[in-house]
Amino acid sequence: MKAVIAPASLATVRSVIAHTMLGDDATAVDRIGEITLRPHQRAAVARLTTLIAANGGALLAEPVGLGKTYAALAVAARSGRPIVIAMPAALRDMWHDALDRCGVSATIVTHEALSRGLTLPARTTFVIVDEAHRLRSPLTRRYAALADLCRRAQVLLLTATPVQNRRRDLAAQLALFVGRRAWQMSDEELAGHVVRGASADMRGVPRLDGPHRVILPTADDCLDELLALPPPIPAKDETIVVALLTYGLVHQWTSSRAALVAALERRRVRGLALLSALDAGRQPTRAELSAWTHAGDAMQLAFPELVTADATAADTDNAVLTMTLDRHVAAIATLLHRLRSSADPDDERAEVLRRIRAAHPRERIIAFCHYAETVNALRSRLARDAGVAALTANGARISSGRVPRDAVLAQFTPGSAVEVGPANRIDLLITTDLLSEGLNLQRASVIVHLDLPWNPARLDQRVGRARRLGSDHAAVTVYVVAPPIAADRLLRIEERLREKLSVAQRTVGIAGRILPSSIGVAAPQSSLAEQAGAAHAMLRDWLASSSVVARTDPSEPIVAAATAETSGFVAVIRDDTGPHLIAKVGAGITTAAESVARALAAAGAREANFAPEAASSALHQIQQWLAARRGASTIDLQAAAAARLRRATLVRVARALARAPRHRRALLSPLAETARSVATAPLAEGAERILEMLVRAELPDEAWLRSIATFGELNARPVERRNPSGAEVIAVILFTVCS
Repeated sequence: MKAVIAPASLATVRSVIAHTMLGDDATAVDRIGEITLRPHQRAAVARLTTLIAANGGALLAEPVGLGKTYAALAVAARSGRPIVIAMPAALRDMWHDALDRCGVSATIVTHEALSRGLTLPARTTFVIVDEAHRLRSPLTRRYAALADLCRRAQVLLLTATPVQNRRRDLAAQLALFVGRRAWQMSDEELAGHVVRGASADMRGVPRLDGPHRVILPTADDCLDELLALPPPIPAKDETIVVALLTYGLVHQWTSSRAALVAALERRRVRGLALLSALDAGRQPTRAELSAWTHAGDAMQLAFPELVTADATAADTDNAVLTMTLDRHVAAIATLLHRLRSSADPDDERAEVLRRIRAAHPRERIIAFCHYAETVNALRSRLARDAGVAALTANGARISSGRVPRDAVLAQFTPGSAVEVGPANRIDLLITTDLLSEGLNLQRASVIVHLDLPWNPARLDQRVGRARRLGSDHAAVTVYVVAPPIAADRLLRIEERLREKLSVAQRTVGIAGRILPSSIGVAAPQSSLAEQAGAAHAMLRDWLASSSVVARTDPSEPIVAAATAETSGFVAVIRDDTGPHLIAKVGAGITTAAESVARALAAAGAREANFAPEAASSALHQIQQWLAARRGASTIDLQAAAAARLRRATLVRVARALARAPRHRRALLSPLAETARSVATAPLAEGAERILEMLVRAELPDEAWLRSIATFGELNARPVERRNPSGAEVIAVILFTVCS
């Protein structure tokens, strides 16, 4: 490399960087079927296509309401592969409509069908997984079925809220295509597989007004009584975690008095059923307890002898159990009497909704909560108010009685052909989280959280029903009804939500502030994925304002200088894994999204005088960094090979060769080499599970080696090893501090 590099213009270097990173067709897809893609969707398509080609999959985590469905279908159609879409059953109609509008055909399978054991053959397909956050538990049947479906496929995961509670939620979803190495990835590496645009990309989406905290005027303090309840007696075949039951009761209390009373009543009836069985000398199992039925205060008991198979065990002290149950049932009855004779905060919750309606005349409001009892209690209190509907899993109701669910939702759905007069207009819908996923309810402009769910992602999903593309409203206003103070001290609901939000905010991001300012995160900071999105947006701007520039000498980098507040540089390098942006805006060179975004922003300033010594120093630092990176890649590859499953594969290959007769070793060597390559190749989670079974399979050595080789041909992607002689520096922008 030359000691001194001739300078190029800043505009030329920006153009080279943009074209190297994005290519000339980065925004080529602008339409699919009858759908014209918006700029942020076109950018997402380009980034997703690149990521999927390199890694076998990607996760699109754009905020709720930004049109992930159409972007996903554009990427899938580009792949040329048969398309399979896995989604919640409730979204089937939405996906059928999207497929029709895009002119795309696909096989549809529901999450629920996968949970029931439905399996599809693993093929070379393109798999779209909608609401992918439902696939965050690797121990479920649903996850296993989808992992098998994805093991030979290109995979696109869709969810606005991939981090529901902890970072391993994200790792579990990415493992569907990157395999078990996802569990060892850093936050930066995990975010590298996620596409989420910068907040500026939310053009066309209403701004967020709030959340505004609403405090009930009367404290509903029954915390001491809840904590003092004697523990229930378990059925013969169950274990009861008393602390979890208590937390459940307190969470119901934070939602409504009705939800708490219903939970206590269920527990009282269960205790009476157990008492009846003990009186007959029986201790039923949990399944046998289902023979007792009740509705409200009415209770119907079956004969214990008919529903319990065995008498109480000989070593069980019937008198002690009976005494404990008597005390438990009596305490619940006392608390229920106290609750029914005291002021009911549900009356105040209904008044809160009336005040919100008065503050937003002619606007449509959706009030969300966790429990159906809360919905029913508020519906009954607002029965004489015009324009109120309630929706739970049991159906929809208005003041005059039951109505079709679709008839209610049509009034909140844009483009609906349903015309209603003033007498039939619904402007307040009280519902459970049944509606918090997958529905387009943009006619609503106000969202009310009647309670705080355990999962903060649910808050984002609720708001996203109304705050999405296609809304005619300038803003969506959000209210949060605060839980009772005593309950908040026990459960730390808001604090726990804040802790969980910080995890999501670090890696993927959240769509604005979703908790009131007094308890929410200090200010929405850009996540790692959003910082990468911001960098990509700057490159798109550079690309749009430039033409392709041919490098005079492709063997040498081109260099320019820009004024900045700090020294350093931004550069684009290329190895055989593709182009990469690197930056130095602090202590050292890094690929971190935050540093790269800062460096690109600095590179957008005016041109500065070129300093040959600074250019030589920067190029020398980059070469040193590349050398260190090559060494790190070798160490990483060895670490991957040393993973338990991969190590076991290598050990068995070595043993198979060692046991083979000498005259067979030469014939087995190609098979052994193929098996070794499988042990270091990237595998999706579904393939990892099959490899684990193969490693344990009791097969003759040669048959086993052949099975591993065949497995690798079907499931392994080639290892993208870096070529030490192939890494090159394409372009550099130096930062010059002007005094």
